[in-house]
Order: sequence, then structure tokens, then C-alpha cells
Amino acid sequence: MSRRRILVVDDDRLMVRTLRDILSLRGWETDGVHSGEEAVAAVRVNDFAVVLMDVRMSGMTGVEALRQMRALRPDLRVILMTAYAANELLVQAERDGALHVFPKPVELARLLDTLDAVIADARCVLIVDDDRDFLRTLADLVAARGYGTLQAATLDEALALLQAQLPGAVMLDLRLDGLEPRENVLAIKSVSPAVALILYSGHPLALAQTTGSLPPKFIRAILQKPFPPDRVFELLDEIFAG
Repeated sequence: MSRRRILVVDDDRLMVRTLRDILSLRGWETDGVHSGEEAVAAVRVNDFAVVLMDVRMSGMTGVEALRQMRALRPDLRVILMTAYAANELLVQAERDGALHVFPKPVELARLLDTLDAVIADARCVLIVDDDRDFLRTLADLVAARGYGTLQAATLDEALALLQAQLPGAVMLDLRLDGLEPRENVLAIKSVSPAVALILYSGHPLALAQTTGSLPPKFIRAILQKPFPPDRVFELLDEIFAG
């Protein structure tokens, strides 16, 4: 997958052409289609770093296309654009994993900054663990593999980092702060629906119970402690390979 390949989707052909021209000047490899159906078909056969898509289109809406795309590629990063304040659609878009929703007309400087942030943080991992020694050790291992790392010892710290940054993956301790594991996962997914989440613990039964209580695909992988570093690297390499 090209780290700078983007699919632009809008039934306004002039909009697609204009955005593609601007993004090409910024160094992006661009593809363009003009319907939700075409977008889903393109994602089925191509790897994109990002999809930039209108919400309101004739035929399949951007939200419907988003849902189908994420079913095909759960970690795909999708940014939506809309000229309409349709709250129900926007809530559904966030629930289905939209990274951002930009109002139209799109503020180009903000969009370009967001896309640059997606690329900059694409190989960044947020590690969340209230055992600070283990947190530092795991972060050092991940960094040694060539990934950027963010560290949080509490759920509040993790959520603040997720709001400020765009990590591609989160490694989360199941028993964080003694809080309810399922609620921790839901809190993280509510802030960053598209993030790839790896849940780990030394309690296999609790791991199984938590994953079983959550919607499918909320958790990308589980690790039972003690886990070998090679298994962590294998998972991260798989996630960031697209």
C-alpha cells in the first residue's frame, strides 16, 4: 500500500477533479470515483491510505459506503465531507468508523493538515497500561521496531492523546485502573472508531468474556501475558501493512 494513496469520492465531478489536482500537488497519489457503489468497488480491489468521501450522493450515501468499506477493510481511514447538518447521519458515520467529518465547503488548509497528520501518525502506537514499568518496557520494544509510540497510564490520558493525535493502533491493558474492561474499549472506540485495538491481559477468561461482549471487529487482536515481543511485532506489522 502506498502511504500517500487517496481515493476521492463525490458525485460532483468538478469537486473530484479539483481535490485530486490539489492533493496531487501535495504529493498524494490520487484516484477518483463518483458514487458510493464505485467507491466500495475500488476499496475491494485497491489499497488506499485514506478515503475522502462526500456524505450526500445519488444512490448509496457516503455513510452506507463507509459501512461497506469498513466491512472489507476494518482499519481503513475514511474522512467524510458534507454540506448538510444531518445529525443522525453524522452520528452514524462516527459510529461506523469515520475518522473526521468536514463541513462543505471544505477548509483546504485544515483538510491538508489532517491528511498530513494521518500519514505522520500512521505508524504510531498508543500503549495504555497503569503498570508504568511495563508501559515503558513495552513502549521501548515497540519503538525499537521503528514505530512511533505514545504512552498513557490512565484512560483519561489515553482519550486525551487519541483526541490530539491519530495513532494507527492502541495496545490496551485489560485491567486498566481496575475499570470495567468493556467500558474502556467502548470509550476508546467512541473517540477513535477506526483505530486498530490490541487488548492484552494475564487473565485469559476475562479476555474471552470481554471480547465476546463487544461488537465484532471492535478488537483487532488479543494477547495473553506474558507474550513474546515477536508476536507484538507480527501484529503491528500486519496492521500497518494495511
